Amino acid sequence: MSKKRPGVFFFLIGILISLPANRLMAQECAFIPEDLARLLRNELSGDRGFEYIRWMSHYHRPSGSRGYMEVAKLLEQWAREFGLEKVQVVDQEYGEGRSNWDALSGELWIVEPEEIKLGSYAEIAVSVPNNCPSAHETVELVYVGEGRSDEDFAGLELTGKAVLTSSSPSAVMRTAVWERGAAGVISFSNSRPNAVHDFPDQVAYGRLPLESEDGRPSKWGFMISPRKGSMLIELLDNARRAGKAVMVKVDIETEFHQPVKQTYTWAEIGGSEIHNQDIVLTAHIQEEKASANDDASGCASILEIGRTINRLVREGRIPRPRRDIIFWWANEISSEYQYFRDHPEERRNMLININQDMVGAKQSMGSRVQHIIRTPYSMPSYLSDVIESIAEYVILTNTAFLAAGQAGTPQPFSKPILSHLGTRERYSAMVVPYFNNSDHMVFCERMIGIPGVGLINWPDSYIHSSADDLDNIDQTQLKRNAFVVAATALFVANAGDAEVPLIASEVYTRGLRRIGKDLNTGLQHVLRNQAGDSLISYREARNLLEQAVIRESRALESVLVFAEPGGKNAAHVKKLIAVLENQEKGFLARLDEAYGLVTGERNAPRLILTDQEKALAARIPENITSVDEYFEKRGRRLSVKGLHSLMAWECFNFVDGRNSCLDIFKAVQAEALSVGAYYYGTVSMAAVEELLNRGVENGFIKIKGNRGS
Repeated sequence: MSKKRPGVFFFLIGILISLPANRLMAQECAFIPEDLARLLRNELSGDRGFEYIRWMSHYHRPSGSRGYMEVAKLLEQWAREFGLEKVQVVDQEYGEGRSNWDALSGELWIVEPEEIKLGSYAEIAVSVPNNCPSAHETVELVYVGEGRSDEDFAGLELTGKAVLTSSSPSAVMRTAVWERGAAGVISFSNSRPNAVHDFPDQVAYGRLPLESEDGRPSKWGFMISPRKGSMLIELLDNARRAGKAVMVKVDIETEFHQPVKQTYTWAEIGGSEIHNQDIVLTAHIQEEKASANDDASGCASILEIGRTINRLVREGRIPRPRRDIIFWWANEISSEYQYFRDHPEERRNMLININQDMVGAKQSMGSRVQHIIRTPYSMPSYLSDVIESIAEYVILTNTAFLAAGQAGTPQPFSKPILSHLGTRERYSAMVVPYFNNSDHMVFCERMIGIPGVGLINWPDSYIHSSADDLDNIDQTQLKRNAFVVAATALFVANAGDAEVPLIASEVYTRGLRRIGKDLNTGLQHVLRNQAGDSLISYREARNLLEQAVIRESRALESVLVFAEPGGKNAAHVKKLIAVLENQEKGFLARLDEAYGLVTGERNAPRLILTDQEKALAARIPENITSVDEYFEKRGRRLSVKGLHSLMAWECFNFVDGRNSCLDIFKAVQAEALSVGAYYYGTVSMAAVEELLNRGVENGFIKIKGNRGS
């Protein structure tokens, strides 16, 4: 054994020092040649992207509404004008519990004790919550606070009256209207902390359920600002003292369309060689009027990327990409789920997804940071490291450094990506572990199996409100994000066997950094006895390191999609995997030493499965084969108390017909520990077992067999 170690060590060092990592990190990126970077900097336009947003922001665009359809057709028109191919608007099923709804008009007034206009749909479209029915009536107003508990309604008679609440209109529709006979709901709900002080005039987006579980339809609702909510509370209090009533008059006109459907817009740039490994760029159309950042910015960005690539190809400045590039403007999340349910075979024809959801933020407004989201641990992929490398290039060349200026490097930005009408702010961006709630999540489902990454800025104090308008868009950030996505898409679209060593080296070296971080986490876990029991802390830390090696080995395996089978580059990747796996003993030995320091024991503990672990190890779940039936039975969400929704989602992603229930628990527990409880919470064996059992009960998971039976 001692004879082999030096060889492995020097092999590792040789690879590491052969990489131009320091030079590349500072001023170059391995995945985008400088001549291509220059072309993209010159052609991509945040100013043009802003103009697309300006047009889209005129339309109130709930799913399936007339405004939504207008934007879908507008994108279709632009895509055709820019020379994209196979441009089409496609109708889809929308499923039960959905609606195609339009607000035509809406006003809310106080008429007694004085006349005050509270809101108008014509002025602020989100004033009328989605799915609100028509209403024309004058009724008394009552304040119910949050309107969620019996205490909120104590002593109040609500029949035929409107209620004012700080909660969402959907929640109070149940408690006040369906349960207590109220006529409608006026809500000043706002998800922002301290909205009354920080965003007093912001009107939040609201949505009403179509009907109750027993078939009772929703009555009207209206959204107002926190400032007006406070004013109404004071008015009601004064009226009560004077023995008077506050009367409100509502006039809302809406309509529901049949048949219910959803729609997406699709366009392509055809590849020169490969037509079954598509590069798919997504953004979503539906949101409220304006919704400039969420997600008119993403829609504009992929349109501008399509225009840019197509022009550069047409003018002969870059070759036609080898793979097809798809531009997909969707009804968020729902379009993609329905597409793969209708066309499950298409899963095999898509190589990657890059999703853009809020990529135009003026970052100085609300200290917003652009998050570049890696694939989940259940789907380690080269894609995460490629986009991370390109994003770091843009971050470092669009941030000022004192020492760089002293070295003679142009400042404030060494390779600026700026728009003429945009700011000159730095590119505040960071690569983060997986989170979803946008279109990329569909691709990362185990049943779909396509690596997906995303760009989403956060925090955002303007999202889903009247404040998400053009004034918080920065053409410069729009251009920078388009650059990151375009460069990533073009590299992957053209990658082949020749690029395998380059990609593998990036994945391997970044993987070592990630394992190093996990090793540090594991050591701290043992040394600080963070589980409260030395043996349990050791077990959890050991599992973390074992899962880290599995994860990074799988990330390297993903590179083989570009390799010529049986070729030297495929062999090189497999050698890197073997080297990585050989290091596992060394990583675990460090944990053994830490355990000895804490406990005084000279030998590492012998880990024996508990009875519960043995039972879980014997059960091997697998998914049913029908994509349509799987998602029909699972639904969008299935969770258990105490388990982060993302970790519940990951449990299902680790179901592959090979992993036992115990394997799944260990993988998800390690993922949560690796990233941190602040991000993913903690994972218990009982919660994972309960979740998987529910999957079996609901019929989308079955037990393949008992291991060892």
